[in-house]
Amino acid sequence: MSVNDPEFDHYQEASELPPHRLAVLKRFFEDYKALEQQSVVVEDILPADEAVQIIEHGISAYQRKFTKAA
Repeated sequence: MSVNDPEFDHYQEASELPPHRLAVLKRFFEDYKALEQQSVVVEDILPADEAVQIIEHGISAYQRKFTKAA
């Protein structure tokens, strides 16, 4: 969700979104990959705290790989 977007800034979790908005979001990711000639199945959208953990893990992996060379 966009930060400071008045349409979405009162939501804390994706599960709070209306069902149609979740369907649109899932379809976006499916179509995005299709443009790259890849397929993806979007299952459940996970809670925000799980997303934060995944992002932090990715940042750590990036830093381990690229800060050693610097």
